[in-house]
Amino acid sequence: MSWVTNISSFRDFLSLVIVHAPDEFPEEDYFEPHEQLNLESAFQELQRGVDLLAKSGMRSSSVAELANLLDTSLLAYRTGNDVKGAHLLQELESHAFGSPSAP
Repeated sequence: MSWVTNISSFRDFLSLVIVHAPDEFPEEDYFEPHEQLNLESAFQELQRGVDLLAKSGMRSSSVAELANLLDTSLLAYRTGNDVKGAHLLQELESHAFGSPSAP
């Protein structure tokens, strides 16, 4: 199952990963055990979102920067630096979608 099917779902999924990575993803009762989200499958979906942004016409240098942030974040999570991983995903979110607007 694909979680990321368009840019809007990428943004939503990115928020989910920021909150739940690396190992607190919600268990969905309608998925088989092998279909449940984990760090690796979540980052595969995030890569799908970066690919969608590339296809949408985003500058290649910007897409490369997002891909680098994604790779560096995954490495941080894999090495136990969860705070750095989350901050890098937040930076990716800011680069991809702009800073959240003030209330």
